[in-house]
Amino acid sequence: MVPEQLSAAPAPGAAGASADEAEASPRQTGPGRRRWWQAVPAGLRYSLAVYALTRVPVVAGTALFLRDHPGSTLESMAVTWDGYWYTHIARDGYSTSLRAPVAVVGAAHHTLSDWAFFPGYPLLIRGVAWLTRMPVVPAAIVAAAVLGVLAVWAVYALGEAHGGVRVARVAALLVAAWPGSAVLGLPYTEGLFLAAAGAALVCLQKRRWVVAGLLGAVASAARPNGLAVVAAAAVVAVLAVLADRDWRALLAPALSAAGAAAFVVYGWQRTGDPLVWRHAENLWQQRLDLNSSAIRGTVRLLSDLGTTMSSDVGRTDLGTSLLRLLGLLFVAAMVGAAWANRRRLSLPAAVYAAVSLAMILGYSSVGTRPRMVLTVLPGFVWLAAWLPRRVAIALALCLLPLLGVVAYLWGQDLTP
Repeated sequence: MVPEQLSAAPAPGAAGASADEAEASPRQTGPGRRRWWQAVPAGLRYSLAVYALTRVPVVAGTALFLRDHPGSTLESMAVTWDGYWYTHIARDGYSTSLRAPVAVVGAAHHTLSDWAFFPGYPLLIRGVAWLTRMPVVPAAIVAAAVLGVLAVWAVYALGEAHGGVRVARVAALLVAAWPGSAVLGLPYTEGLFLAAAGAALVCLQKRRWVVAGLLGAVASAARPNGLAVVAAAAVVAVLAVLADRDWRALLAPALSAAGAAAFVVYGWQRTGDPLVWRHAENLWQQRLDLNSSAIRGTVRLLSDLGTTMSSDVGRTDLGTSLLRLLGLLFVAAMVGAAWANRRRLSLPAAVYAAVSLAMILGYSSVGTRPRMVLTVLPGFVWLAAWLPRRVAIALALCLLPLLGVVAYLWGQDLTP
């Protein structure tokens, strides 16, 4: 090694000249010469490009719907279904009872409850509206678009931690092309939840307990699926304590649970009912039935296809059932990919995916709709690691048209 080192060393007195030449060289690539986009992490640049590409069919589907339905607007589409409730909570806050007054939510929504919706995203909407001085609905759409990019980036980071850049890029492409990602541009919690949950899993793998806990708190304050992050943090923390006596690891589950716990305490304080969230879930027909009602409904629709296709409601129900079936097939593929990757699975991702799947498969009101399948973040990573690259890209390209179809049907009361 010594002769090689000596031969590579500069001649005496040449060091200064070399430095001067480097400073004068027009090809210098130091920090002062970097382009602005080079300061952006490579994973974020790729995620932004993939997200922009996959929004093309979404924009096309939305534009076609607005063309075919002159009375509709982008704002009216944004406040369809759950978007109505999140923007309502951001604007008016939660009611002081299980049901909000008719004067606030209107007669059509009075039989339901705003307490079924977690506060993380409404708080963010209110913050964006306050900072930008925008109305609530446009602020919610802007926030959703930014969070959509961050969600894809979180999947990229999770894939990179699992199998390097190749897996990261394919995983980001798959999650962005999946039909459920149509909601990432609408006032829904998916973007916030996916970004926080994915980043929390990466931090748990790297044993960054406090950051993982704070991100988990955001996830559990955004939607009930945050329980999966809490469960992953708890299992990893217990093992870290038993193996290494790393007591700081307990901060991760404690902080992660704080988001949901704060919501429960706030509901108790505001309504006097410590179980107001659970009672609101009952109003929304959220019950553990192992998807039996969804399965029966799908069988009924398919068995009487002629009657189903004869009405707008029947066609919409059939479309929802077919999307559930697509989601179920994709979940089965995720499970197969997990088995193929079983020797490389990280513990946080495996626990998180198991709890997420249990919640999806346990409740018919949630079910395997494409936007619910989005929450199984590790599944997209495992598919990216399992499928040949060309096959994964071909799958993403096949999903893109469906992404546009879902965006179109959204305005026709079909919730993906």
